Amino acid sequence: ADHPHLLSARRDELDVTSPKDGCSPSGQCGCCTVIVDGKARVACQTSMDKADGTSILTLEGFTDEERDRFAAAFAAHGALQCGFCTPGILVRAKALLDKKGSELTRDEAARHLGGHLCRCTGYVKILDAVESLAHDEVPVTIQPGGVGSRGVKYEAAELALGDRGYVDDIRVPGMLHAAVHLAAHARAEVLAIDAAAAEAGPGVVRVFTGADVPGTLKVGLIHKDWPVFIPVGGRTSYRGDVLAFVVAEDRETARRAAALVEVDYGVLRPITDPVAALDDPDDAVWGLAGNRLSTSAYRRGEADAALAASTHVVHEVFQTARIEHAFLEPESTLAMPFAGDDGVRRMHVWSGGQGGWDDRNQICDVIGLGVEGRDRVTVELVSNGGAFGGKEDLSNQAQTALAAWLLDSPVPCTISREERLNVHTTRH
Repeated sequence: ADHPHLLSARRDELDVTSPKDGCSPSGQCGCCTVIVDGKARVACQTSMDKADGTSILTLEGFTDEERDRFAAAFAAHGALQCGFCTPGILVRAKALLDKKGSELTRDEAARHLGGHLCRCTGYVKILDAVESLAHDEVPVTIQPGGVGSRGVKYEAAELALGDRGYVDDIRVPGMLHAAVHLAAHARAEVLAIDAAAAEAGPGVVRVFTGADVPGTLKVGLIHKDWPVFIPVGGRTSYRGDVLAFVVAEDRETARRAAALVEVDYGVLRPITDPVAALDDPDDAVWGLAGNRLSTSAYRRGEADAALAASTHVVHEVFQTARIEHAFLEPESTLAMPFAGDDGVRRMHVWSGGQGGWDDRNQICDVIGLGVEGRDRVTVELVSNGGAFGGKEDLSNQAQTALAAWLLDSPVPCTISREERLNVHTTRH
């Protein structure tokens, strides 16, 4: 009964990982759908009280024949890409088919599947797969045989059934769990950080801050300008800045303790208008001078002469919108230190990022190994639940690896949907 919802109980206590956590506890993405007493329910919106005494079915409990049919239909129709949302969709499809059978129409399926978000596949092929299941017309999957032939996605069946794990599905012995404490103000001086209340809680192992970083404090692919922590004496630049990283015996304890970290702020005026920021005397980003990122000038031919001779000249100023990548899988990292065969201490990091070498190099800089110690850290990129370029930069890899390295214990960290909307950069 100490779980916040059914999804937490299934994943964190029972290690039933086919229901994925895309947005708990908001219940918006549908990735955690399970069947409760014959009806499809979003597990992160189902309390333990409501689950008490019910019969709960996940993909692990489908019959072998059902698993084969569903996986074959989605594979043959190309109805999945990253696969993170697909297990929840399969569960919903089963509930619909159990109720309607061959009478399930495409429009009705579309209406019910509206409770599932899919960022990379789209919905046409998903509805094709459900429709073929309803009419018992699952195409035979054929491996490609040459130019022009159609193949199936690699690991399509495993992804559809939730059997091919993402970072947050990996379990290793002796894992602790971590949670972040993010900035309460978009722009503020950090005057003091008090972690005493958080560290005093039962099950809390340690709270890390910028003072615990033995190497470089900032990371970045092009410029090393992104702090992994805002230390005391530093300044926040947005609500996604990490001030503390709490490690505890379980996920919920870590999250509760993270909320107990107390920060004394000197709140400053936020800078929210990019146009006005160009002439603002204050710097918007801590550690950077001025608010203009770059200037790009393009010139071809004799532009001045051509404009002077033109019948009409139109002058416009164009502004582009910022775009949320909207991948379904929140950022997740698992770091595990170990002793190598040569007796040298090493670390394996399972990362949901997009650049293994970049992740490794930046992690080594933060934990103090530097260039010379890079062979002591291995980063394994786990195929992620969508990225679209949005997981090239570090998210929580550096903090997770730092905690694991200093504690000499495996530490996973998965940020919540709300946290990732604060932490993550938008598409350029």
